[in-house]
Amino acid sequence: MENYPAPAVEQMVPRKKTWLRPVIRLAIFGVIALVAFLVANPFTASSTEVGACLKGDITKASTVEKTECGTLDANFKVLGKKDGKSEIGIKLSGGSECDDYPTADWTLFQGKKTGSDGTLLCLEDLKNPGERPPVVGDCLPDDVVKAKKLTKVDCGTAGYKVLAIEKSTAYLVDDSTVCTQVPSTDEKIAWQRSGGGLPQSRVLCLDKLK
Repeated sequence: MENYPAPAVEQMVPRKKTWLRPVIRLAIFGVIALVAFLVANPFTASSTEVGACLKGDITKASTVEKTECGTLDANFKVLGKKDGKSEIGIKLSGGSECDDYPTADWTLFQGKKTGSDGTLLCLEDLKNPGERPPVVGDCLPDDVVKAKKLTKVDCGTAGYKVLAIEKSTAYLVDDSTVCTQVPSTDEKIAWQRSGGGLPQSRVLCLDKLK
């Protein structure tokens, strides 16, 4: 009987997926780079939530960082956040995007100078707040001159009461265009906060109490 050699059995050796190595290395490098970026730049306006507190010099965005509210180094509080803004647009508007926040003192913009996808933060200065206009319901002295100084007084002895506050600047040109939604308005007073990081203009619609 002839002996025939047994057929050779090809061993199936799994091939190593060498292409994964550079991909894994690239992914690790990306994670390290991201962590390094976040450590070097812990503050981004786009990731900052309304109600958060900040520290640093607001005129130098590179020094601004998030911090816990109520701490000694908390200088600013975020009142509002607006996305899709441009630096030139904010300069042209004078920061009117923050008019909805009566206690806003500063704006902070972060984004490309030539882009329109930046983020604007409306900030309240916790350490050195600016002038504050009266609010609806506040009472002012009987004398109009004193009332224009916006010195709040007890409503029992007051001469005027604030019925409404408007943001219109048309008062300086034609006062007939303001307080039209408040028919009981007896007097109109213009208030303007000059200087500071965020100038504001308001018109007070007043009810004469006496």
